[in-house]
Amino acid sequence: MYKCLIISILTWFSCIVSVYAQAIPKEARNYLEEGKIYYDGANYLKALDSYLGAYKFVPNDPGVNYSIALCYIQTYSYDKALTYLIPAKKAGIKDPLLDYYMGLAYHANSNIDEALKSLTAFQSTLRSSDKELTAQTAKYITYCNNAKTLMLTPVKMTITNLGASVNSAYPDYNPAISVDESTIIYTSRRPNSTGGLISEMDGHYFEDIYMSNKQTNNSWGTSIQIDQTINTTSHDACVGLSSEGQTMIVYKDDGGGDLYYSNLSGQNWSKPISFGKAINTDGWEACGNFSPDGNYLFFVSNKKGGFGGTDIYYAVKNAAGVWGAPVNMGPEINTKEDEFSPYLHADGKTFYFSSQAHTSMGGFDIFQSTIDLSMQPIAVKSKPENLGYPINTVGDEIYFVWSADNKRAYFSSAREGGLGDKDLYLLERPVAKAALVLLKGTISDCKTKEFIQASITVTDIESGKLIGKYVSNSSTGKYIVTLPAGKNYSITVEAKGYLFHSKNINIPKLEEFKEIDDVICLDKIDIGTTIVLNNVFFDVNKSTLRKESETELDKLFDILSKNPKIKIEVAGHTDSDGDTQANLTLSDARAHTVKDYLIGKGISADRIIYVGHGEGKPVVPNDTPENKQLNRRTEIKILEN
Repeated sequence: MYKCLIISILTWFSCIVSVYAQAIPKEARNYLEEGKIYYDGANYLKALDSYLGAYKFVPNDPGVNYSIALCYIQTYSYDKALTYLIPAKKAGIKDPLLDYYMGLAYHANSNIDEALKSLTAFQSTLRSSDKELTAQTAKYITYCNNAKTLMLTPVKMTITNLGASVNSAYPDYNPAISVDESTIIYTSRRPNSTGGLISEMDGHYFEDIYMSNKQTNNSWGTSIQIDQTINTTSHDACVGLSSEGQTMIVYKDDGGGDLYYSNLSGQNWSKPISFGKAINTDGWEACGNFSPDGNYLFFVSNKKGGFGGTDIYYAVKNAAGVWGAPVNMGPEINTKEDEFSPYLHADGKTFYFSSQAHTSMGGFDIFQSTIDLSMQPIAVKSKPENLGYPINTVGDEIYFVWSADNKRAYFSSAREGGLGDKDLYLLERPVAKAALVLLKGTISDCKTKEFIQASITVTDIESGKLIGKYVSNSSTGKYIVTLPAGKNYSITVEAKGYLFHSKNINIPKLEEFKEIDDVICLDKIDIGTTIVLNNVFFDVNKSTLRKESETELDKLFDILSKNPKIKIEVAGHTDSDGDTQANLTLSDARAHTVKDYLIGKGISADRIIYVGHGEGKPVVPNDTPENKQLNRRTEIKILEN
């Protein structure tokens, strides 16, 4: 997937082998000649195989060692190059770029002091006309200095390999998780890749997408390859997942590389659909992620007009579900280098991304910043902060995705002790904060107990603003909703042919992460069915309807409009506080107010009756403030249909 800048090697490289090959055996010489042909044709992987073949016969030959090192450098395996650069330099290989390569190789092996020595020595040889090399050398010296600073104060954490049920002997990367961490979807390059094709660029099989679900013992189940609706004979990579796990962002190697989305219906993913010309351009759209509410798409592009190579952009989805024109995240996030893998945490404000700039200690490091979605363009409220060492290393750290409680991250890395190439890992840190509620559970039919697909609408009660829309899975009934602290939420669950279910969740302040498990069932629109209007509110000790009640009453109006034969009873209830007769009068007046609201919207008066029960029909004992709140309610009962 990655498109990187290739550093040119001096054209006299081909002379190196011939100079040092005078006393080389015939078998080795054949390998060297073959390697030179491949190298001159920029096929560095095949050239490497040939030079390694020669190395078996002449492991001490400086020209062979240097040839191997240059192949590793051309394929960005700087860490592997060091083994061959050291003997080549000791033997007297002369190349104006040698100290530069030594610096890159020492840096890749976390030998920062030696890297600085080599880079500084090389820097002293540069002329004013060597602008590109001057800039590159200065960048790596900065990386080294950043690394020295960050390595002085390592972050407390543990890193665990996700194991053989997920990882393989082949590259496994790009983890995407549902916000409850029950599902992980990732990209792998295994021999059973759809089509079985091998990339000439890096020698690996083409990308396919795999999935694993967490088991009851908290381990990951055996991964399965997603079917050919998603995986094709070309490159297919999962680069993002919606918070509830129902929509996947897929990278396809079309044209310059574009982004698609696929929706999960039951157990089946839909055929990927392009995000369209608003998002995809003639450039490279490499990866993306949704905001927790699904209303923002953060993505990476190298299209013209950015600050550097790849920049992070965002687009906003309108009420019709159409993505608006992309907006660059601005110079607070984007730099003249590359930015990658954006991820907005479930709290809706903590923004993670990878960057080769800012205070990176080498390649891509993970940074976090606070953003404000309520402002347009999005406001960056804090300077990007490096997550520290050893979360970040001298290599590339990209595609970190974080748990809702902010304590765990999933990422890919090629580390010692892995199962093969890149593996997926779990990072855990002991201290983290996340001021949000994770509401999750299942939705089913109250009578049959069968799971159903329902829509969940989240609204800010005070402003009436739509926060987000979510969908439960039709096969499992599972739903997940994230609720950042600081708002009073109206939650409405709806499905065709059913009465809606509502909840009120008020989260004015929250110091830490909280989970709420709520199993919801919906009743069909049948005679005798009763629902509670949990988001209908009145002024204290009055029957005056508060404005924030209108969203819920409008949903009731919608049901009555679409079902003209329905007749209902509106029943008001109070708790046991105060005078019994006063409570009866108040409940009757409140029920009447609801009837009047519906009549005012256009519902015929003869379809609605109202009654007040006062404190006479409690659903729970009036012995706690919480129970009293449950008893203060407005109910709707279906009388005719």
